[in-house]
Amino acid sequence: MDVECAPMQKPCGFYMIDKPTDWTSFDVCARVRKHLDMKKVGHTGTLDPFATGLLVVAVGKATKLIPYINKAQKEYEATFFFGAKTATLDPESAPEPQADAPVPTLEQIENVLPHFQGVFQQVPPQFSAIKIKGQRAYKLARRGEKADLPPRPVVVEKLQIIEYKYPELRVRVRAHAGFYVRSLARDVAEKLGTVGYCTQLRRTAVGELCVEDAEPLDCLTTPVDPRYIVNELPHREIVTDRLRDFWEGRAFPYDGIDGEKYLVIHNGKTVGVGEVTCGKLQPRVSFTPA
Repeated sequence: MDVECAPMQKPCGFYMIDKPTDWTSFDVCARVRKHLDMKKVGHTGTLDPFATGLLVVAVGKATKLIPYINKAQKEYEATFFFGAKTATLDPESAPEPQADAPVPTLEQIENVLPHFQGVFQQVPPQFSAIKIKGQRAYKLARRGEKADLPPRPVVVEKLQIIEYKYPELRVRVRAHAGFYVRSLARDVAEKLGTVGYCTQLRRTAVGELCVEDAEPLDCLTTPVDPRYIVNELPHREIVTDRLRDFWEGRAFPYDGIDGEKYLVIHNGKTVGVGEVTCGKLQPRVSFTPA
């Protein structure tokens, strides 16, 4: 994707950030909020503190566009460590080595991985944000309580070996929302007759957005115009004569399918979201200039 930055009078758009390790997604948003002196800042999908990689952060009225971003598919590169386990399935808790743990061969791993492609059932980690009777599972786990987390269907489109040198296995995985790479580390190890956890995790893509286009947190420039990020809405241009109507929330005649929403563009820049109602384009989100 060729990314351009669209200057706006108020920061309004998306930052594609390469999240550093040991930062929560909330920490990243707090830093952006402070840097820009803005209240409206939000991310499009959490990354665990130990993980790095692509975190898409919306600022200003662009936060209202988060529901229209394709977050169904995410791609990761991960390192699994065999022969030891942790309570959190990641480096956030102390490893517990397994005595006399078997050493899986590359051939065994290649035979096991197809079990974790396509649609299958996965048990989420005990340390996860899933709610159990109104409480987050990780809060129960911190109190020493085991949450009842039933298996749930997940979808993995791609699972490839990058490198294997015992005790570490590096993989590339592309999965749909709701999938846990930490659980995959646990389950692959179990299928091999051993234990394991995820030591490194890097998100390399969200939908068609790639980490190669991301910026370091301490080097943010101009936000990316939403037209490069929002891929769940059709894009439609409006003429200059209708720009003031759109900014001021007035509907105007427009050809389109009744009830369909559009990302509205003028001269190559996003001006908001509109919905066709009774043959008119009704502004729903307007990026009114300062």
